[in-house]
Amino acid sequence: MINLTFREAIVVRFKALFQVRELRKRVLFTLGCFLVARVGVHIPVPGINMELFNGFAQGNVFAQFLNLFSGGAVQRASIFSLGISPYINASIVFQILGVLYPRIEEMQREGGKEAEKITQWTRYLTIITTIFQSAGIAIWLQSSNYVLDPGPRFIITTVVLITGGTAFLMWLSERISIKGLGNGTSMLIFLNIVANLPQVLTGTISQLKNSGRDLTLAYASIILFLVIIIVMVVVQLGERRIPIVYVGKSSRGVGETTQSVVGRKTYLPVKINTAGVMPIIFASMILAVPAAVIPVVKDPAMRSYLNNIFGQKGWAYLLLSVILIILFSFFYTAIVFDPDKIADNLKQSGGSIPLKRAGKETSDFLEYVATRITFGTAVFLAILGILPNIWFGYVLNIPVMLGGTSLLILVGVAVELIQNIDSHLSTQKYKGFNNVRRRGR
Repeated sequence: MINLTFREAIVVRFKALFQVRELRKRVLFTLGCFLVARVGVHIPVPGINMELFNGFAQGNVFAQFLNLFSGGAVQRASIFSLGISPYINASIVFQILGVLYPRIEEMQREGGKEAEKITQWTRYLTIITTIFQSAGIAIWLQSSNYVLDPGPRFIITTVVLITGGTAFLMWLSERISIKGLGNGTSMLIFLNIVANLPQVLTGTISQLKNSGRDLTLAYASIILFLVIIIVMVVVQLGERRIPIVYVGKSSRGVGETTQSVVGRKTYLPVKINTAGVMPIIFASMILAVPAAVIPVVKDPAMRSYLNNIFGQKGWAYLLLSVILIILFSFFYTAIVFDPDKIADNLKQSGGSIPLKRAGKETSDFLEYVATRITFGTAVFLAILGILPNIWFGYVLNIPVMLGGTSLLILVGVAVELIQNIDSHLSTQKYKGFNNVRRRGR
């Protein structure tokens, strides 16, 4: 699709969604899961005074943050209020444990039954943390007088419903990863952010009108976000091509005699953004912690100060965003990109990097390239991640309606979704090619 225009490429992919049977089934399955997830957002936990609770949800920073990533579930006091966040946090815990304990890292890399054990442990940890979180929410709702009929029955009901809602979303995300399109966790967060976009757009327009600002700033905002989206797409699709030379190999085409490809050159593509969108999601989950802890501070002056510096335009929030995006980019790249394994595969297949010996020297070179690429990309993504916050908070001087991390997640997941569609199209073409070969024989 490289030679196609942008419009033609979009048309080709759109037609493929309906013409390719396997792809059509995956799309319909994903849309069905989306429908179920959105229906669940509108199912409230019983026994809450919604008039009082809505006033809190609209004025609390942490509630607004969770509301964005839960697709409006928090403001509705839904059974999906915690969303997929506990599952993401549990995944972060086991990936950090993989760094601290080599045995867990080996299990993650081996795949198969060993990786399935890690997945099962992640599910257990998700349920345990959700029980504690939902119990804390229920107790807090009672102490804040948001409950119509407080008591043990309300606490037990709330814990069961919210824990069940999170467990269901966890199961749904895994089904999307297996039978649908893309990574299920990313797709559910993408859905929730998209569901809130109309509210974000109307809120931004309303804030600009009320502030009496010139419409030039509104147009500049649109241009800025378009530029960020374009740059993000370029970064997501960019790759570094490392030349590879294969020696002593031979190949045979359809109906052709054996041809020598001694000295034939190809390349190893290394994505510029190897870690994808997951580091941004992980960073956003950790950034929610200060907003959750600050309301507990009893001193009003200290609480106000912490709210200012950890708000979405506060210096501590912006600095922490940069640091976390950079750290998680390196961390996740180290998990998904294994230079030792790639070097071994090249050695076994007779391939080598020019001027590099097979084995450790090749592995060290690949690690060096990946480190340099990741550093540049991570810093770049971190800057893009805080730019919308600075624009809303300091240039437009209005509340941050759409944070940089949310925008990066939207663009990143959208690009990964397109790549996933292209991958299915390539697989379909390969199957068709093999069928032609069999009929030719």
